Amino acid sequence: MGMSTTELWRQRLAQARWFQGKGLAIESVELRPLPWYVAEGEVRVRSELADVVLSGRTDTYHLLVGYLPAGQGEPEALIGQTWSPERGMVDVVDAPASRQAMRALLHGLIANPPTGLTWNDEPPDPDARTTMFTGEQSNTTVQIGQSTLLKIFRRLSPGASLEATTLAALSDSGITARLIGTLSWPEGPYDLAVFSQRVLDATDGWDFCVEACGADRSITAEMTGLGSTLRELHQALATRFPTATTDVAEISAQMLTRLDTACDQVPELRDIRDDLIAILDLPSHPARIQRVHGDFHLGQALVSPTGWTIIDFEGEPLKSLEERSALDTVWRDVAGATRSLDYARSHHRFPASDQAKRWHDEARSGFLGGYLDGAELPSGLLTAYEVDKAIYELVYELRNRPSWAPIPRRAIHEAIQRHRGGA
Repeated sequence: MGMSTTELWRQRLAQARWFQGKGLAIESVELRPLPWYVAEGEVRVRSELADVVLSGRTDTYHLLVGYLPAGQGEPEALIGQTWSPERGMVDVVDAPASRQAMRALLHGLIANPPTGLTWNDEPPDPDARTTMFTGEQSNTTVQIGQSTLLKIFRRLSPGASLEATTLAALSDSGITARLIGTLSWPEGPYDLAVFSQRVLDATDGWDFCVEACGADRSITAEMTGLGSTLRELHQALATRFPTATTDVAEISAQMLTRLDTACDQVPELRDIRDDLIAILDLPSHPARIQRVHGDFHLGQALVSPTGWTIIDFEGEPLKSLEERSALDTVWRDVAGATRSLDYARSHHRFPASDQAKRWHDEARSGFLGGYLDGAELPSGLLTAYEVDKAIYELVYELRNRPSWAPIPRRAIHEAIQRHRGGA
């Protein structure tokens, strides 16, 4: 008779690249099916919300699920089979990975838009070829034809998503992709997905930098351009969203709280806790805070013949919505970029070589020069953000990619040595 869809997804969740509970025991899973997007025909599609209890906490995940006649689901999309009283045995598929399910979904959304779907621009061609992106992502992205992307949010938080609100506010800026549509479930309330412009002839900033580092090719000019684009983004965000003033000591206190949490999770940090406190404990002075990207790194920028485009505004995946939507100084994003350049350096054949270090230092200087545009660099504040970020990275890598943990570990110890030396 097949397994229940709940049991099928319980088995699959732990393997999903977007599941953020890796390493934690799944205590229970409860599915909440939403109204059908496609309720008739051989291929039927709907969103289902999975309430997952792990180690005492409950996370809600968005499953976009297709139901096909038994034996017709694509192997790469197949979750398993279940029994339907109306249809008999059916294949259950992860719809983003199934071109049959995606074609049916697009036809349904365009022909009969559900409550909660808003089109801001011309919808995509429902018959266009769809391709699900692979790789490390906390959400799922599907390319539709050549000009449209569908981002399906996975771990949900009530309320409007940061991605949807940011793209809506900056859609005409030329800095971000153009927003095409938003799919929500108003009763949740949750934003479930966004349709946005695909930047043509673009290269992922991470791939661009890693390739350049390996080839020892200078990218100072391109990094200067990225720094300038990030500055323009911050200026645009400051005009479209609220700003405020805070005391740097308040920011420092939050970093120190995160350090305590990280020390509880990663014992090796306890031995250097005093050194880290010395870096993160900043003197009191006022600082402007605003909406920022929140999870900026090289993979969140695309370089194309027209320049740089900044993408992905959901913030750091391990943080709560409250943390991700909080106002912050722009130096969090700047530190995200400089930390990402350190990761790119680590993909050099000889990361500790003078050649790799020179490439990194020139790229970093170019980026900071483009961002500052002649302004003064608050080096102590930036260093604190970089170390705060590296601590977060170490926790993440040990949980998800242990072989990458030496990268933030090295950065933490190098920062301590510089601080001890007064640099």
